[in-house]
Amino acid sequence: MRLSFLAPLLGFVLVLVVPYWVANARELKATEPQQAKSTSESGADWLNWSALAMNDADTHMEGPVTAAERESEADNDMPWLIAWMDYRGDLWKRPALTGDWFGARQDLMDKGIRFDISLTQILQRNWAGGTNYQGRYQGGLDLTFLLDTGKAGLWPGGLLKVKGEARYGRSNNANTGTLMPVNFDSLWPVPGEDTMQLVEFNYTQFLAPWVGVTLGKFSPRENNVFSGDETEQFLNTAFNINPTYITTVPQSFLGAGVILIPHEDVILTTLVLDSEGSADRCGFSTVFEGGTSIFQQLEVKVKPFGLPGHQRVGWTWSDKSRIRLEQDTRNLIMSWIRHRLGLGGRATLDRASSDWALFYDFDQYFYVVPGTKDRGIGVFGRFGVTDGRVNPVEQFYSIGVGAKGLIPGRENDSFGVGYYYLDQSDKVGPIIRRLMDNNEQGVELYYNIAITPWLKITPDIQVINPMRDGVNCTWVAGIRLKMEF
Repeated sequence: MRLSFLAPLLGFVLVLVVPYWVANARELKATEPQQAKSTSESGADWLNWSALAMNDADTHMEGPVTAAERESEADNDMPWLIAWMDYRGDLWKRPALTGDWFGARQDLMDKGIRFDISLTQILQRNWAGGTNYQGRYQGGLDLTFLLDTGKAGLWPGGLLKVKGEARYGRSNNANTGTLMPVNFDSLWPVPGEDTMQLVEFNYTQFLAPWVGVTLGKFSPRENNVFSGDETEQFLNTAFNINPTYITTVPQSFLGAGVILIPHEDVILTTLVLDSEGSADRCGFSTVFEGGTSIFQQLEVKVKPFGLPGHQRVGWTWSDKSRIRLEQDTRNLIMSWIRHRLGLGGRATLDRASSDWALFYDFDQYFYVVPGTKDRGIGVFGRFGVTDGRVNPVEQFYSIGVGAKGLIPGRENDSFGVGYYYLDQSDKVGPIIRRLMDNNEQGVELYYNIAITPWLKITPDIQVINPMRDGVNCTWVAGIRLKMEF
């Protein structure tokens, strides 16, 4: 299967729902913000389409006038598709160092146009174990532009997202002997390169309050409330993305999809994407030539005892041809000998014609500070499984505890502790098996200290039993500084 069927698929969707959208434009425009809020718990991201509505619980900063004005518009205004921010205030209280840009930034924000600029710097060093004790420094700059077409006075239900990422320096990933990189932030946009790339350029259009379509270039991030933001939460890759689908979903890709919201607490996302996508290529040269992947996720909001949480389950599949982990060494040697004697062609490795993964993800508060929506403590976890033919990770588990704003007077602080375990595929060949243990497990602990809303410092420690054979238990100490401009 190739993306050549993408055009007729989108055409069918448009023919089906555009007339409905035109006939119901007033319904979309009149949807109350409270209804939109019920479908949002985190920032906009392709893995969590509930984020395409305004999120007061996560990034809404109350303003003395504008916030009240926005609430008073509930009866005649459309919902926000981006999280509204109040950039005003003094240096110690505003969410960005550069403030509201003499009013221009706030005016744009109130019209549905948002600019985010952040710098993240990370210093890590092995305390014990690993393969090298040299400290490593790595920095990254993220620039994001968001446009809510409805709030901008254009048309209702549209969201444009453009994001650039830059990285410089070197991470500690190669010094630990672990399969899971200890610095997930360093993998973007291109692992091991000092570069700046356009990783996202996509547009989403809600054709009705219950259905939307999306098209463009995407960069996957998970939106678990307690584990999914490498710039403020866990550093280890195992707590930021499920490694069971890394062979089916690339870091940056061209794709298209449909978002269905049959109920305010239920979201079904379906994406068709280029299996060979990357941040340093536009993607048009491979979108119709290489493999195709399918990503589908069902997210359900739950509130046991009135406490917010999310349950997510999904699957991915790709038809990209990849080298099998299990190879017949004897046949390879005989094929090589026959080729050298001129009796046959070159020896080739066996390849798998497809690959798949199943995954599960959850976050659940078990205490919320009275009078707040997102300050509290809860648990999170992930699980994934593959057939192990291509992906060296056959099974993966992680679980942990996260908290936000528990300490009075420290409302912007957060902390987390997590444990992960991954099981090596039993189809790994004998040579690799001698170099690797059968599993890897680790623990990470961090505390994110908010000096101001725009300046945060995070001490972090990881203790990992690496998969690489002969490497002792590795202790990794790190510190991260993030600035919002």
